[in-house]
Order: sequence, then C-alpha cells, then structure tokens
Amino acid sequence: MKKKLHVLFLSSWFPSKTHPTLGNFVQRHAEAVALFAKVTVLYLSKNNKTSAFEIEDEIEGNVRIVRVYYRSNGMLFRNRIQALKKGIAHINFNQNKPDIVQLNMVWPEGWQALFIRQKWKIPFVISDNWTGYHPNERSPLSFRIKSYIRFIANRSKLLLPVTFQLEKAMRTLGFNRPAVIVPNVVNTAYFKIEKKNLVHTYVHLSHLDNDHKNIEGILRTWKIFSDQTEDVILELGGDGDIQHWKKRSVEIGIRENSIAFFGTLNQQEVAEKMNASHTFVLFSNYENLPLVMIEAMASGMNVIATRVGGIAEHMGFCKWNKLIDAKNEEQLLNALSESHREMNEVNREEISYYATNYFSYESVGKQFMNAYDQALHI
Repeated sequence: MKKKLHVLFLSSWFPSKTHPTLGNFVQRHAEAVALFAKVTVLYLSKNNKTSAFEIEDEIEGNVRIVRVYYRSNGMLFRNRIQALKKGIAHINFNQNKPDIVQLNMVWPEGWQALFIRQKWKIPFVISDNWTGYHPNERSPLSFRIKSYIRFIANRSKLLLPVTFQLEKAMRTLGFNRPAVIVPNVVNTAYFKIEKKNLVHTYVHLSHLDNDHKNIEGILRTWKIFSDQTEDVILELGGDGDIQHWKKRSVEIGIRENSIAFFGTLNQQEVAEKMNASHTFVLFSNYENLPLVMIEAMASGMNVIATRVGGIAEHMGFCKWNKLIDAKNEEQLLNALSESHREMNEVNREEISYYATNYFSYESVGKQFMNAYDQALHI
C-alpha cells in the first residue's frame, strides 16, 4: 500500500488558547487535507502566562496539532526560534519527517518554512488569504516587509492563493512562483439548508473591525431600512467589541426589535445561526475570500457583499446575490430591499449546491493534493 503523504502545516494564524478563533480557516484547510493525507500542524503562540515553553499535542478531528507557547521576555525572536526547534524535536523529524510543508500566510511567520527547507530539505508551498497584499485596501507595506515576503515566497515551490484576484496582487509585489488557486473550505456537515426563521433574518458575522468591515455603514443603512420595513431583523456579532456596537445601535436610533447581537460562536453555533437565516450581509472595505461568506452560501443564504478582493469570483452564479460598491450605503439599502422582496423566491438549493461543489472538504482537499503532487515534481 502506498504510504500517505505527510503534510506539515505552519501558520501565522491558528486557533489557540491565546486566541480561539484566529485563523480558523487554516484549521479547516488542514481538516480537508487530512481526508487524503497525514497532517501535522505546528503552531507557535506567544503567551506570557506560561513559565517558559509549553507544548500542547492534541488530535482535533483527524489532524494532529502541536502548539508551542513561548514568552517574549524581551528576546522575542530568539524565543520563537527556540519554540520552533522544540516543536520540531517534539514531532521528531528524524522518525516522522514531513514530505512537504504548507505555509499559511507568509507574513510574519514565513521564516519558519525557510528554516525547515534549509535544515531539513523539505519543500514548501504557500496558501495565503492575507488582505495586506492589496495596496489600495490597507496601509502601504514597508520596503522591509515587501522584501521579506518576496524573499520567502520566491523560495517556495508553489503559490496557492484563495482567489485569482489575490494572485494578481501577489504578482505586483514580485512573487514569481507558479500559482494554483485553492479556495477556502466549508464544513458541509454543519452548514446546510434547514428550516428558515419565519422573520426575514439578515446576518453579519465578523471580528467587527470598522475599518475592515464597515459596521458603521451597516448600522446607518439598517436604521433606514428597518424603519420602513416590518418583519425583518439583523443579527450582528462575532469576536469583536459587541458592547460598543450595541451602544452605537442605540445612538443611531435603530428599533430594538429589529436588531440582535451575539458574541463569539463556535463552528456549530455559527452553522445553527446561518442554517436558520436568509441573507448574509458583508459591507467590507477590503477582503479576499471570507470564510463566513461561503459558509453562508452552504446554508442556502443569499449574499449581499461589496465588490472587493475575490468576492466577485463567487457571486455571479445566481441572481439573488447582490454585488455592491464599498462604502455605497445607497446601494446597500437597495440590496437589502431587493433581498426582502425576493425572500420567498430564492433558490436556496442552488446556492447551497454551488458552495458544496466548490468549497466542500472533499473538493478542496483534492485540490490541495493535486497541488502538492505538482509541487513535488517541479
């Protein structure tokens, strides 16, 4: 029997006890790959509550996750190098050497993949979902950061951006390696069509950073829409500052019975909320391919989203999705109204089928396996 490929995931972001939801899309990718390969995740996390170095080694689903916690102590980079070496020793590369490394996000932890490549001769690929590549959507990157990420990226075997638009942004920074698009993944065991609420339920879920997600714009527009429309509710939440947005909702004068707030949810709780809701609202100033958007689609929700990042690449397959311009509150208001008029016409099976076909664990896992095969033969 052919030996299973052993893939080592390294990541700049990954869920941990320091930040339970950070980089959850990377964990989903690891779970998808683990359908077809042996997957080990090695993640370094700064945690000044630990005495020195602390290693957690757990099996979560079908993935082995080794988390190494370290203190800063004023010697941050030295401690990160030590943490990486301790993680490698714990996994025991002498007996359990990976065949290929998947680096998730070059900035800032790309040095880990380069260290392993140089010391252990293990090739690496790069899967990336960082909005920082887009020069018009965030503060300009410094020369130092540009040089660093280009140096790392051009020593990989293959780039695996989540959208074509992201690949284009990478090219403008001088990334010259071959690329294959592999999107984010959705767990269709959780996200699926179920009985929807009687009241038309709109949902926004994110980290609630206003510069990124334009929560102020959503609330201002919802005030107008909900004042002129009965039997609608916006559920807004995530792992950001809920109390601040509750206060802003009152200040703006939004009807109390037209809006509800929620905090951090686990994957199952997110799925339960989306499976019962109708329309997902994303009014972002910049994005790549948001995981919550494709989770909403898998739940049969039509999507209102801005024409930024790679969003448009997966919006045109059905007429019930609404693409609007960033910061354009008039377009958002019209999209909310159109979605309400069309609530009972939406073909939710069509939307869910699209998400399952493109973003399921099996589909994305196979795409990664094909990419690894290509990388190992370059």
